[in-house]
Amino acid sequence: MTITSVNKVSITGIVSVLPEISCENIDESSSSAREEMARIVASTGIRARRVASADQTALSLGKVACESLIDAMDWKPEEISLVVFVTQTPDYPLPGNAVQLQHQLGLSKDTIAYDVNLGCSGFVYGLWQVAQLVAGLSKGKALLVVGDTTTHQYRQDNRAVSSLFGDAVSAIAIEKCMESDEMVFSLGTDGAGAPYLIQPKGGALCPGESPELFMDGMQVFVFTLREVPSSITACLAAKGWQNADVDYCVMHQANEMMLKRLGDKLGLTHEQLVISMGEVGNTSSASIPLALGLSLSEPLLKGSVNLVLSGFGVGWSWGTVALTLTKLKVCQVIDLSLAQ
Repeated sequence: MTITSVNKVSITGIVSVLPEISCENIDESSSSAREEMARIVASTGIRARRVASADQTALSLGKVACESLIDAMDWKPEEISLVVFVTQTPDYPLPGNAVQLQHQLGLSKDTIAYDVNLGCSGFVYGLWQVAQLVAGLSKGKALLVVGDTTTHQYRQDNRAVSSLFGDAVSAIAIEKCMESDEMVFSLGTDGAGAPYLIQPKGGALCPGESPELFMDGMQVFVFTLREVPSSITACLAAKGWQNADVDYCVMHQANEMMLKRLGDKLGLTHEQLVISMGEVGNTSSASIPLALGLSLSEPLLKGSVNLVLSGFGVGWSWGTVALTLTKLKVCQVIDLSLAQ
């Protein structure tokens, strides 16, 4: 794995958006189906998932998140130098979501804007890339947007995935901050895992076919237990932290049993380990910033918090960052069901 760091750049605000539709995993279907779903819920901890409507996309949800974030940060459009949109469910194969978002937000034509095709490791990779770029730009404010409408990518009767995945998008404000703490990253890739978490249809090899997400859950579990603990351990060592220095560890919110196994393997306490996917599901690259909003908004808005954030999944791809966040200006979850 690669260890790298970025100085004098910080996260200063986070806004996440949840679509209004909530789907319960244990519904009023046949008794045998309810029994099966009860076993899945007991294992994953996912009781319900948020589902985007047919006309909602990662881009439309991302626009809501960015507009709220820009307003809360009191940023002027001309101050924003960069927009990076991490998504596996763009509106179109081309153009990307980021360039459309630049126009919809009324940002300057000087704004750099592009997409990154990554899934559950995408928040950490996006943070690393945006932080590096912002450090070298004259205008030191950027938007990192992460998230997917994964529920549009499979049949609802495919219980292997339909009981797990939910939709959400997060927008993160990143800016130069001369007093900020160093961010330390640990990043890795193993493309041998490509066949085990894949959407084989609808791309260049199988054009014109409806997308259908495939996941081998056991292979995902084995990969995660193999790679993630060493990534977090290496990141902590490079940062010079012990477990006791960590206020909270927020890993990709894949499923509860997996996170508890990882926490035990790392020697983390229950108080340090954040688990928040129960009512929203696995929200891909948005899961870490969404978890920060759902579970840690109060401490993040009050003062300094030492965090370890780790994303992992499709690829295989994984990334961890150790950083201190100092009193965010905003840490909010917009629940569109409450706006109806």
